[in-house]
Amino acid sequence: MKRLWKLFTKGLIVENPLLMLMIGLCSAVAVTTSIANAIGMGGAMIFVIVFAEVVISLFRKLIPNDVRIPI
Repeated sequence: MKRLWKLFTKGLIVENPLLMLMIGLCSAVAVTTSIANAIGMGGAMIFVIVFAEVVISLFRKLIPNDVRIPI
């Protein structure tokens, strides 16, 4: 039973790639008081993430492999 619990926590917390990626999205943790603000903040967050990914993909060939951020 202890082995199963250790395996469960390892997969849920320690080696969870989705959790590691979500830690980088600190803006997603922000709290709003109205649905209009939540929609605006969600739209802004999507815009920033998409824009950053486009810029990174444009410069991907210029960035050496040693500089890449590990996940």
